[in-house]
Amino acid sequence: MSRVQLPSDGSVLIIDDKIDEALPIIKLLSKKGISTTYYSGKDSEIPEIAVQKIRLAFVDIQLFGPSDSHSYAQNILRILDAIIPDNNGPYILLIWSSLEDVHADALETLITSDTYNKKPVIIIRLEKSSFFKTLVDNSQKEELIETLTSSLSMRFPDDDLDAIKAVINENLGGRNIKEPVENAIDLITDVLKEKLKKANSFHLFTIWESLINKASGEIIRSFTALHLIDKYWEDNLKNSIYRLSHAQLGKIVDSVDEDQLLKNALKTINSTLLDEVERKIFDIASLSDEIKIDRNKLAFSKMFGTTLYYIRWRAKTGKFMLFVDGHKMPIGNPKETTKIESIVGWGGDAHRANLLKMVEEYNSISPQINTRLLFDLNPTIAIHPGNIFSKTNIHWNRKRNLLKNYFNVEKSVLFKKGADGKYIIKNPELKKIIFIELEVTPLCDFAQNKWRKSRLLPGIIYPQGYQQDVLNGENFYDQIPVIQINNTLCKVLFDFRFLKSIDINANKQPFLKIRNELFADILSRLSSHANRVGLTVISN
Repeated sequence: MSRVQLPSDGSVLIIDDKIDEALPIIKLLSKKGISTTYYSGKDSEIPEIAVQKIRLAFVDIQLFGPSDSHSYAQNILRILDAIIPDNNGPYILLIWSSLEDVHADALETLITSDTYNKKPVIIIRLEKSSFFKTLVDNSQKEELIETLTSSLSMRFPDDDLDAIKAVINENLGGRNIKEPVENAIDLITDVLKEKLKKANSFHLFTIWESLINKASGEIIRSFTALHLIDKYWEDNLKNSIYRLSHAQLGKIVDSVDEDQLLKNALKTINSTLLDEVERKIFDIASLSDEIKIDRNKLAFSKMFGTTLYYIRWRAKTGKFMLFVDGHKMPIGNPKETTKIESIVGWGGDAHRANLLKMVEEYNSISPQINTRLLFDLNPTIAIHPGNIFSKTNIHWNRKRNLLKNYFNVEKSVLFKKGADGKYIIKNPELKKIIFIELEVTPLCDFAQNKWRKSRLLPGIIYPQGYQQDVLNGENFYDQIPVIQINNTLCKVLFDFRFLKSIDINANKQPFLKIRNELFADILSRLSSHANRVGLTVISN
């Protein structure tokens, strides 16, 4: 039977104020190679800064003695908020308790409220008694009797020793301890698998996270195993680190500081990560046993008030369907359409506003994914190939004249005015267009300190709605799909004719940074544009 793959990277959290009750699950997980992070919940033990990512949290609902359900819940939320980082992302909350469900109800109500910003993607309740049994441990009493017998046998008659033993047996009780039932971890994962059926898509990302861990471990093993572990291993490894850095820097390797030397060694190591992860992906057996995607039921769902809307799309036909509270719309005359905007009118005026919002959100999903795939939205290095800079110091009149290079004139965006031929565009529309410059200096120039000038490729970021008026031709790079910038759906257009070189400015703050795959494609097309040969012919 396939089992849920629990995270093995330390992202399993256990919060329990009784260490003797937490220890059995810690030991169980350890036997399966799953490391955990444990907290008792005491303020003195909570980290000063939350840095450890959490994907699965086992939480004992009863912390610090008897109290009412609301107090239990508030205490747990306060602790989770202090332990889970703000940028943590999704996690599963497993309420680990031996108390009645009323306490778990209170916790669920608070943790799923709009006021709490670290909501779990799913909440699971497990009773400790289902997986652990309570035993009486007499070892402490037996050790005490053995110690007394050994120490006092020469000083007291046997009758007196027997009397002392009787008092100890009568007054010193055994400790209650918890031990896991047989196959407890398998029982827990079976329950998790059943409970996670509604959220098993999240499991795909935890599996990928685990693969990254395993792949990095393989890479470390591979490189460090180059040398025998003996008294020369450290020196030999440093020699290899130097060579890894040289692979990036070439002849200037001895002119950079120690920090840059080490960072470039890491860049070389990093180049092997993608291949290692991909190999491990294809080594996974029966991934579909863990995660089920019914392609006939894929839907985008939203709840407005008490009404549930969902849009279903079939890739095979390219058609959209609308369901409202489970009824295919329009009621009495259900339809399908290849244009998602058509569904807005299928519910009448009562549903129009909600459907407009829903269609807008649906249409933004692919651009948001593309933005994450192709762009770094928070670049931190001022000088680096792929940086995009926003040009804010261009005069408005200059901007209007520049736009003739990107848009057809006399269309909906740009117009000519009067005999002087000035180009005009309404100010509100002009403000929506961002003039940009892309740093296209090759990566090798950057790595090997050959960067003498910044080579910049000008372009624009413009609203998707202007796309029908944009010029096209071999001098343009327009391969970037619709993305989302500042909550606006946009397109990006570069013009190879305007490539220029300027002095390096380390004080400029990049607006965006394109990722390596897109950067390589732009450089390739820019090179092809620069190397056009053409033919000399004579026409009749």
